[in-house]
Amino acid sequence: MNKKIRVIARGSRLSRLQVEEVFKNFPELAYEIKYLESYGDKNQQISLLNGEAPADIFTRELDDAIRQGDADIAIHSAKDLPYPLPEDMEVIALFPAFDTTDSLVSRDHKKLAELPAGSIIGTSSPLRKKGLNELRPDLTIKGIRGCIEDRVQQVKDGKYDAAIVATCALKRLGMEAEIAEVLPFPTHPLQGFLAITALKESAANRNTGETKVPADLQSDGKQAISSQALKQAFASKSILDKQGTVSLVGFGPGDPEQLTIKAAKAIEAADIIFYDDLIDDSYLTDKKAEKIYVGKRAGYHHKEQADINRLLLEAAREGKNVVRLKGGDPMIFAHGSEEIEFLESNLINVNVIPGITTASALAASQKISLTHRDFSSSVALVSGHTPQPVTPDAETLVYYMGAKQLQAIATQLIDEEGWAFNTPVLLTYNVSRQDEQTFETTLWELRNGEKKDLPTPLIALIGNVAGLKHHQASDIKPTLYTGTLPDIEKRNADYTYTPLIEINNSSIFSLKDALYDEENYEYSPLVLMSTGRASLLPYKGKGLAWDDDDEKKPKYVVFTSQHSISSTIECIPELLEEQENYIFISIGDTTTEALHNAGIKDVIQVEEDNRFGIIKWFEKEKYDEANARYEDIIYPHSSLSPEDIPLALQELGFSVKSFVAYKNVMPEHPRLVNLNHFKRIVFTSPSTIDNFIKLYGKLPENTEFITRGPITQKHLEEVLEAKNKRK
Repeated sequence: MNKKIRVIARGSRLSRLQVEEVFKNFPELAYEIKYLESYGDKNQQISLLNGEAPADIFTRELDDAIRQGDADIAIHSAKDLPYPLPEDMEVIALFPAFDTTDSLVSRDHKKLAELPAGSIIGTSSPLRKKGLNELRPDLTIKGIRGCIEDRVQQVKDGKYDAAIVATCALKRLGMEAEIAEVLPFPTHPLQGFLAITALKESAANRNTGETKVPADLQSDGKQAISSQALKQAFASKSILDKQGTVSLVGFGPGDPEQLTIKAAKAIEAADIIFYDDLIDDSYLTDKKAEKIYVGKRAGYHHKEQADINRLLLEAAREGKNVVRLKGGDPMIFAHGSEEIEFLESNLINVNVIPGITTASALAASQKISLTHRDFSSSVALVSGHTPQPVTPDAETLVYYMGAKQLQAIATQLIDEEGWAFNTPVLLTYNVSRQDEQTFETTLWELRNGEKKDLPTPLIALIGNVAGLKHHQASDIKPTLYTGTLPDIEKRNADYTYTPLIEINNSSIFSLKDALYDEENYEYSPLVLMSTGRASLLPYKGKGLAWDDDDEKKPKYVVFTSQHSISSTIECIPELLEEQENYIFISIGDTTTEALHNAGIKDVIQVEEDNRFGIIKWFEKEKYDEANARYEDIIYPHSSLSPEDIPLALQELGFSVKSFVAYKNVMPEHPRLVNLNHFKRIVFTSPSTIDNFIKLYGKLPENTEFITRGPITQKHLEEVLEAKNKRK
């Protein structure tokens, strides 16, 4: 050859011996070598145990030398290669290890079991740390850096009681005498392997058809030798192209007739098939390949994922055509990425053959479009196998492997995400198989635990599209509910709950710092809305401070919302403790029920469920003219409440002590929805209308608006009128 192969490698004694080991197998190849320090060699303080080290800590400078034309190839310990490799680099040769074990190096040659508890063990490998912890959790594991000779010396010097070192490294260095014990735990899959990397050949140089090494290895100046030529030069001893390929194949939902043509061909050509729990194994009976079951079910794993990874690797290393057969699609809830990363990082070629995922098969079986244009512009495939259910922002949800989590999923969707109580749900067992079963239910029934002891595996379809099994799209009129709490009527209607108002209950005491302290009295602001000025009603401790002989004790307590109850009782505990002294007035059913739940026994509910009902009730009330005084009214209210109630009651002669018990605010992260999905929108207060416009910009066209109460209706009319004037 006219030119030598230019080699770059790290400068350690072990690295030099590895280069010599490679070229001993290729006496016909001439080479020259240059050594350098890698980033990892220069930065010994970087720990390899805690994830702070860059992936290319030992290869970066070698790659740069090749890019700059200073070398044709680099020779590495294969386990030092980063994953993924830089896009412009490739492995052109891989040489097998003569020993893949780890050894213990210790002072006095003590074996692992003989080391005292608390002994300090040095290692730079997270995998070795894991293996040690399983065998001896009582030992102290610390990171160790330096070449092999340095690590052994650190043990002899007493810095460590022992260290874990690759057996092949000790043997290459002639240091077998330092081995106290060969350790039993698994090692890195590329332990002891040697790899050669080079620049990827350009498109112009691909497939040249040249095969003779002498001709291919001629280069001038710094012109790089093509990686294809170099690969051919080392091919006789390299196992790279002698390894098998792993195909991740999607079997589909279960029906063998739904296999893709490509998947069927891969199965027929396989030497060995690893299949999971969702496969109809009767289909494999007459296949020539060796078949190994590696199924996993919730609570029972025939094989752990790490074991499956190793089995795939071992089969590929033997040169077999490997098929990893997975139910559904191999890239949807099937650990596909984990297996690909493991195999490719260990220099095994992987290809993926997709399959029909179960959600698609369910849609076909039930003749339901997952993205019906009237109801669903988005669909999310969700794992139901997580400890905490995930709820993506989509109009159709399909939960895989969620049988045990159905109640938790439904609870979260209703209570936290505001989904309608009666949102339809389809639960399907063994989709596409002859024994397929479908169970119809609702979120409300799932939340209440009404669907139990169902067969598994189940897939759950949640959303309005699930109702299309019995209805035409035109029959369903989804409603958007914007209030603070869903009414009980929601359970019997197709409501989606997206609150545009949030209740902040804060104790009135939180405002006391803004006031003054006089004669050990603290003051609570009771805002008299009719005048707009602060009226201070003194209290001691947590109670109102009036004298027992005070003739002007408040008599009436008016509640126009359930939200004001808790903060009011917190501020004025006498209302609960001495409730026989007060007359409690409620605006409606929900507020009355909340008062009863708070411990208030006797409640008068006005006839009309609105503010006018409150005012009309007091118009009929007789005053105590004999004592020449009017009774006081305590009126807790929202920050957005209008002044009509306290003004009207004051004009009737009552003394109204009015204060803000809670604030109505826009939710910090309101849930946005596709308004085209809804035929009706329910507004429960003027503020929900205003916040809706803030959020969406305007009220949608061709939509029915439903309001709660005359004031909300009046505000809506004003908004619509203003909108028409702008047109």
